Amino acid sequence: MKDWVRELASRRFPKGEYSQGGQDGILAEIFRHVPTANVPPFCAECGFNADSLDGGSGANVARLVLKEGWQALLLDGRHENASINLHREFLTSANIEGVFKRHGVPSEPDYVSIDLDTTDLWIFRSLLPHYRAAVYSVEYNSHFPLGAAITFPDDPAERWERDRGYGASLEALVLVAVENGYSLVAVEPWLDAFFVRNDLIDDGSGSIALPLEHYRDSTGLVKNVPLKRRRRASIFLDYRVWRDSGGDLKLARSAAAATCRQHLLAGWWLFKFRGMLLTVLRRVKSLAGRPPRNQPPPAVHPAPRSRRPPKSTA
Repeated sequence: MKDWVRELASRRFPKGEYSQGGQDGILAEIFRHVPTANVPPFCAECGFNADSLDGGSGANVARLVLKEGWQALLLDGRHENASINLHREFLTSANIEGVFKRHGVPSEPDYVSIDLDTTDLWIFRSLLPHYRAAVYSVEYNSHFPLGAAITFPDDPAERWERDRGYGASLEALVLVAVENGYSLVAVEPWLDAFFVRNDLIDDGSGSIALPLEHYRDSTGLVKNVPLKRRRRASIFLDYRVWRDSGGDLKLARSAAAATCRQHLLAGWWLFKFRGMLLTVLRRVKSLAGRPPRNQPPPAVHPAPRSRRPPKSTA
């Protein structure tokens, strides 16, 4: 294993100038050692929640474009801005290859970032055979523990509801990466997993990267509120079971059910009670200044007329 790969796996980077967390630093370190294949270097970001490179929650590619002069393709379901090559595209596992082809992405881009909050694993899986990027990063769902290979379903109709129900576990993403010749080299806790193509880091020693166990402390981390609708715990799949069963959705959902109930619903009743309590408090506050119903408004009495002193008769 290369020394820098071993060291990177244990490093923690401060929040970057542009990125949401330490992604700026992770990418800078990776590309100190991994050569780029394109001139200028090319990157793509799938899921871009702003209209500018320095807006939103923090783009992984912003520093590469603004500081290093990289060329970028930016894709999002809501935002667009032709001046920064940001296009509005609703991405699915079925159309992602065609979208990349239509926008002229080279077959070996230097870096691809995926952060869709939903079908991230399936987009990743669809791109890997056709777009052999040097580096991929994919948002992972930190709520799942190591050992759980759970993923959001490959269903464009399902959306993130701003709770714990998003993306895929770290283990599930690693399974997909390994199947396609990539290794996990870094994790930004709560946020992203970084994968490098094996031929770029293989030193012939038989050990390319640290085992997944090394990243245990980056899993099982609570980030969001419990699922807002309990039934949504049943839509997730166990990716390993899905793969090994030849795509049996019923079996994969059943295998994921207990893990999802435990980690996506923990604290659900407390969350619901807190929501109801806040609703009641807001209602009480809004009624506090109102007069009671069916009670006439207070009478308004005219001010007493001032009396003039009697005229003097002297």
